[in-house]
Amino acid sequence: MNVFHRAGAIGTLLCLTLTGAAIAADQPGDTVWPRFNGEYDATRFSPLTQIDAKNVGTMVEVARFKIPETLSFQCGPVIVGDTMYITTVTSTYAIDARTGEQRWVRKIEPKTRMIGTPVRGVAYADGRLFRGTMDGHVLALDAKTGAVAWDVESVDYKAGEYYTAAPVAWNGMVIIGNSGSDMGGIGHIRAFDAQTGKRLWNFDTVALEGEAGKSWPDDPNKIRAGGGMYSSFALDPEAGLFYSPTGNPGPDFVMDYRKGDNLYTCSVVVLDAKTGTLKGYHQFVKNDFHDWDVAASPILFTSRAGRSMVAAASKNGYLYGLSRDLSEVFFKTPVTRIENVDAPLTKEGTRFLPGTQGGTNWYGASYSPPLNMLFVPAIDWATTIKLGDTDTLMKEPLKPFIGSANEFGDQDPKDQRFGHVTAVDADSGKVVWKYDTDTPMVAALTPTAGGLLLTGDTKGNFLAFDAAKGDVLLKKDLHDPIGGGIVTYILGGRQYIAVAGGMKNPIVQTESGPAWIAIFALPGK
Repeated sequence: MNVFHRAGAIGTLLCLTLTGAAIAADQPGDTVWPRFNGEYDATRFSPLTQIDAKNVGTMVEVARFKIPETLSFQCGPVIVGDTMYITTVTSTYAIDARTGEQRWVRKIEPKTRMIGTPVRGVAYADGRLFRGTMDGHVLALDAKTGAVAWDVESVDYKAGEYYTAAPVAWNGMVIIGNSGSDMGGIGHIRAFDAQTGKRLWNFDTVALEGEAGKSWPDDPNKIRAGGGMYSSFALDPEAGLFYSPTGNPGPDFVMDYRKGDNLYTCSVVVLDAKTGTLKGYHQFVKNDFHDWDVAASPILFTSRAGRSMVAAASKNGYLYGLSRDLSEVFFKTPVTRIENVDAPLTKEGTRFLPGTQGGTNWYGASYSPPLNMLFVPAIDWATTIKLGDTDTLMKEPLKPFIGSANEFGDQDPKDQRFGHVTAVDADSGKVVWKYDTDTPMVAALTPTAGGLLLTGDTKGNFLAFDAAKGDVLLKKDLHDPIGGGIVTYILGGRQYIAVAGGMKNPIVQTESGPAWIAIFALPGK
């Protein structure tokens, strides 16, 4: 493993120093948002109650950080002390979590940008930030200054491997998985020493040998590809278990090219976090030919009935409730329309739903312990795929390896696109309420102990629901599509809610101005 400081690529880049703010929490009662999905369990639940169902409608925008980039902004902000950290493909920003004032920015120009996805977030531990890059590096940055502590060239971007997912930092390690399912790359979950960047272990999500390897063709002329990771992960610190979603096999739409189950794609896998040893898996779609990744993090919780559970929402349109070892499925609940999914794909074109955008995409299920309810965002939108010339299918470097003549599909203008937020009882899997809208729902869902469910839509509306009933308590137009994280925290006795917005995305078909972070609070000082 080559560990080095890219003096030529990074050393000359802009880095503004931190001015006068501490990284650690300063005051008793401050509550931060220390990880991409809140805590290691990834449930996104906040125990805060200052902003509640009675006063949420009175909130005001107190600050906005305008990012000088127009992109498909899907970042999940992380707050440590009074500093918020956010990422784009080319930048890591540190801003004041109350005022939105920029403290520093670290910029890098990756050698490639691949297709469609940004870098969604950072991990934090012991004064350092950790993130991936679009050209396959993992970086450690000083959280106070943005200075590069180490830089590891981790995966091969020329083989279609790159980083989108936010890593997890735990027990002196940084654990991250690469993307690349649609570029002919293989997913690798890898752990690095947080101090030095040395690789500690590796797990490949495309099986190359053993019994699992038999789930792929053994023809040496055929490429095994897929299993990439696109959002983030969950971790059980007590058990030392790491839970990862995995993406589709490649080529995306040509099932006959790779006959078999194609382990461990379209799955959740659980690994020993200290060694990377496989402890279990559940494959939701075998030999997938619809691009139905498990794109969002699974979540870990104990239900009201006392079950230790995993919930996972997939692009195939279902929410699953599973046992913690993934061996038992307690329920499988549809959260979108599901149509024509068994029909073979043809050169003339086959329409199916959920389409290649989802189901549930990069932000998955969340959980409220007081309500014992799961909440799931979804895209309800059909795709028509036309098979390409599969006889001459081959992988070209840095180009999509998907097997269709119309890449990721066509949408009939007459085929209305919808979105949903679905609330589900966490023990029975029964739908409690559902919010239907005429636009895809892809942003994070964040439930709070104040009885709220916070999210945004791709028309630019910041939404607050009564989490128990589904009533809309707040609908505020922020003017650009919202596809990022919604987080909440207390600093100096005041609760804030931050919304990551501005999403120019050709696949979800949204237009936007430059990205931004909007910060809200109740009126007053």
